[in-house]
Amino acid sequence: MATKDSFDAFLSILRDKIDGFSEGENQPTIKIIQNELNDKFDDLAKSQGYVSNDEYEALKILAKRLEQRVSKLEELLEESKAK
Repeated sequence: MATKDSFDAFLSILRDKIDGFSEGENQPTIKIIQNELNDKFDDLAKSQGYVSNDEYEALKILAKRLEQRVSKLEELLEESKAK
């Protein structure tokens, strides 16, 4: 629970800082900062056990393919036992 609270606090501080930057005259540097923060945030999220949507979808596809392979192997095993 403490980890989640720390993570939520971090996000709150981050949002406040981004809002502060976006209101100033530093509009061109916002994209640079945004890209850097995005990379850091991704690393932080992954360290907390989260994955990106793309990674999740890829893992879901792999799991489905593995389930199909296991089912096929089970069928082949049943057929070989029947003989």
